[in-house]
Amino acid sequence: MDATSPKVAITGVSAVVPGYGAVGAEFGELVPSEEIVAGVRPARGGDLPATFLRDKLGIASVATTHATARFARTAIDRGLDWAKADELPRPATNPDVLTMLTRAMEIALVRHEEVVGGPVDRAGAIAGHLHVASGADNAAAYGLPVCRRAVGCHKPGLPMEFMVSGCAGLFYALRHAGFLLQHTDARHDPDAYVLITAANDMLPLAHGRAKAPDERREELDDWLFPTIFGEAVGALVVGHATDRAGWAVVDMAWQTAADDWRVTFDHADTPRMVIRARGVGSTFRENVPDAARRGLRALGLTEFDELHRLCVHESNPNLVAAAAQELDVPAGLVHSVSAEVGTLAGVSAFSLLEEAFASHHPDGKDGVVAALIGETGHAVVVGHLALRHHA
Repeated sequence: MDATSPKVAITGVSAVVPGYGAVGAEFGELVPSEEIVAGVRPARGGDLPATFLRDKLGIASVATTHATARFARTAIDRGLDWAKADELPRPATNPDVLTMLTRAMEIALVRHEEVVGGPVDRAGAIAGHLHVASGADNAAAYGLPVCRRAVGCHKPGLPMEFMVSGCAGLFYALRHAGFLLQHTDARHDPDAYVLITAANDMLPLAHGRAKAPDERREELDDWLFPTIFGEAVGALVVGHATDRAGWAVVDMAWQTAADDWRVTFDHADTPRMVIRARGVGSTFRENVPDAARRGLRALGLTEFDELHRLCVHESNPNLVAAAAQELDVPAGLVHSVSAEVGTLAGVSAFSLLEEAFASHHPDGKDGVVAALIGETGHAVVVGHLALRHHA
């Protein structure tokens, strides 16, 4: 097991989900899962009911940017299958996602400044920018520095470091942020911070919401990914752990739960993501509750009702509910939005932490545990993040 206490604190976090909440509303919509299933037209002996995702996984709608929704509906309206839909023109990278990233960065930085007691030299104090995503493209790589410049974080010569990882990527980003703050010149600057961003952009895979070819309709693993994964971006600011307000990282540890993929990219016919759906469920149930227990112990606590929040990675709402039930967690302690927005991949942690921090009362319980699991390096990584609030 990899374990670290990086002596850092999370001082600002934001998640922007298209169609969800006051911030996300302008960037897209929550597409009903029935509409998505009707477009893909999966089968099992005969056509599956349009309510399949709602009935089996608890997903009622999926957060979708304007660009992705427009592309998918064009393909569906024209009656195209995946291969023909993939030939339709689309932007090199999703313009909605880049605009959302700029907004998320600004919100996270403003919250950081509120925590540290006033405006900071954003360009002078930034010690690093880490971006977590399950894939990368040239347009996004060059678009992200433009986003950073727009929020006043441009530092000449500071690279943006891509971390290609799935839902557990935040562990590695936080560890690297700790290194940058403690082992570079940033260790001498009390105002130094690292910006961590994340994105789940479904536009490159939006043809998967068109009609599935006959040879793919029967197998759940072939068509599930683009029907349940929502789009979202996140931004998180990490600073030195001091007596200033913020959420100090008390403990963080992770391990490989399975040396085999659960989600992978396939280019055999058209570009697509393949899910081993049954493997996702079993690996989640076998590992996430134990990760939550380890996080609780790391804070010196014995009962979950001593926490302010338990954040459980949102593979789907049914799995989250099952984990909460196994752990006998009091009602309301586990926040979940995946029934409305779908699975947000690596942004799920940002979304959950944002809600946990925003709902915290200064006189309330001061512990938060995040139990995260996801694809990293063709394997499944699971672990915990234990945080304590400093007023």
